[in-house]
Amino acid sequence: MLCETGAPPALLGFGVATTEDVRAAIEAGAAGAISGSAVVRRIEAALPDVEGAARAVAEFVREMKAATRK
Repeated sequence: MLCETGAPPALLGFGVATTEDVRAAIEAGAAGAISGSAVVRRIEAALPDVEGAARAVAEFVREMKAATRK
């Protein structure tokens, strides 16, 4: 319905922390999902290892992106 009015694609956020959450969002019609707090948790868990934090976030993002593919 939003697309018909020219609105930008709807994204789902708040509580999106797993690949299952992403799949559910996409199946419900969202164009994408936002996982801010889940990213922050991975960074905090890896610190003070900055390179480890970057690797953890990169892996998380790859997994979450893969979950958007139907």
